[in-house]
Amino acid sequence: SYPMSTVNPYIPATPLDEAHLKNQRARVWPQVWFCVILVAAIIAFCWVQFGWLPTVIGCVAIALVGIVVLLGYGMAHSSPKEEIRACEETLPGHDIFSPEDIRITGGQSFDFDCAPEDFYPYLAQMNLTKAGFYSFQHLERFFGFHICNDYTIRPEWQSVKPGDWMYYHQNGMGTGVVDVKPNEYILTYSDTRFKPTQDLAVAWRPKWMKGFAWTWNFILQPTNNGEGTHFVSYLQAWWPENTSKATIARLALQWGVPSNFMMHRMAAKMGKLACKDAQLRRANKILEYQSSQMDRAA
Repeated sequence: SYPMSTVNPYIPATPLDEAHLKNQRARVWPQVWFCVILVAAIIAFCWVQFGWLPTVIGCVAIALVGIVVLLGYGMAHSSPKEEIRACEETLPGHDIFSPEDIRITGGQSFDFDCAPEDFYPYLAQMNLTKAGFYSFQHLERFFGFHICNDYTIRPEWQSVKPGDWMYYHQNGMGTGVVDVKPNEYILTYSDTRFKPTQDLAVAWRPKWMKGFAWTWNFILQPTNNGEGTHFVSYLQAWWPENTSKATIARLALQWGVPSNFMMHRMAAKMGKLACKDAQLRRANKILEYQSSQMDRAA
């Protein structure tokens, strides 16, 4: 484990940091505007052809189906209450925030038939500047994130240390690595109240919020005598006390629901890759054992 003292994520932000965030705001890409115009044209056509009531009913039905799919897939592996309590009290990263700052804790957990040592190399290179996020990359690029997934383990991408920045977007949005212990956990954090740990990084917040902070922590717990992995991905978030309930609801719908959807895909893909590596490792071990037995017999 790298000592947390090697990096200080709690240096107060200055007006220069706010100006940097403003300058680095992402723009809506042309293809998104094209889709907005196309959907508006389809709605207008239906309105003329079928009337306003069927059109409204159809739009509401499609929107509800979309939300149900996002929620269903994203929440399929939600952590149970006992695990959320562990995220709040005992798991690595639970103390990045002071207790009074924690507004919400949420997470997902998965069980994979691979050792933490099989899973960790993929987790270590998860970054826009490295292997991407193992999720729906075409959808991510459609919305302007320059993410290209790479499913091979690359030695040059394995180094992770406190102070590094996990970039989610090319404009600097992401979280800074606070602490890391290979094969056990990676802890990350972003807070508009404090300076990012990299010059090109930004501590992001929605334009319509006065402040925002969150952790994204990844925990690998060995199971099945070290040959299995219980993977926990959890976050904690802070926002100012005077934030309205409507703003919090918008944050959950606009960012929380899609993030859970992408996170599920990310974990499932990393697990699939790691399980294949584990199968190969075990097969090679059996072959080595059989070869040694044959050598003894000879």
